Amino acid sequence: MQDIGRNSNKDSNMDNDMNNNANNNVNEQPLSDDKRLLEMYDKLVGYEKTIHEQNQKRIKIGLRCIYIIPLFFLVLLMIVPDSSKIIFLVLWIVSLFAIAVYLIGVEYVDYKLQEKMNEISGCDVQSVSPVVQIEDRVQEIAERVEQRFDTMQQSTGEDAEQ
Repeated sequence: MQDIGRNSNKDSNMDNDMNNNANNNVNEQPLSDDKRLLEMYDKLVGYEKTIHEQNQKRIKIGLRCIYIIPLFFLVLLMIVPDSSKIIFLVLWIVSLFAIAVYLIGVEYVDYKLQEKMNEISGCDVQSVSPVVQIEDRVQEIAERVEQRFDTMQQSTGEDAEQ
């Protein structure tokens, strides 16, 4: 009988310990959930940035391919005899369309990814940025043109004085 009493005391002590641990876990769980959610969000943002950078590289490679591959087929079109010209003309056209579809696909996937990230973060203000920043490139070209124009004006002004 005493064994049963001891076991029931042990069981009640274990129940009390379990209840205390459960209460402590309930109090600690929201903090750990917030930390976990924050870590998951940070990983998601990091993943999105990595994918965006990879898409920028893919677009650059695609733009290089749109110059090189069709140029290769065009050169072959000019070199080969008349009987094979149709084949290389078709390959030239198909390569242009294939690379264009690839570039459009990469841009679309990146756009949708950024749109989802804005939806997840709840930022409607943040706009989706394009994969290739054309404004920066246009600004660089405009500055070079202005420098050359200024150089030309200076050289024509010196010629007029002589």
